[in-house]
Amino acid sequence: MTEVFVSAPPLVALVTAGSVLLLAALVALAVGYVLACRIWPYANCPRCHGSGKSGSPTRKRFRNCPRCQGTGRRIRLGRRLLDRRHSNR
Repeated sequence: MTEVFVSAPPLVALVTAGSVLLLAALVALAVGYVLACRIWPYANCPRCHGSGKSGSPTRKRFRNCPRCQGTGRRIRLGRRLLDRRHSNR
């Protein structure tokens, strides 16, 4: 009786079209987020929802939001990382 040994398929054959499409989609999302951070570096403040005001428990008086200092905006995380990368050069 003759034994037949089958070798493992090469790595290239293991890569399927679905994994290539998934990788392409992830790269496209990352590039899109970097472009959005360069074009629109600010987002609404999560604490005051972009109003710049922080209210009292009774909601009769307001003051500036302590997180955004009343601007209603915050710098996006991606923009902070881009700025840090450029400042280290």
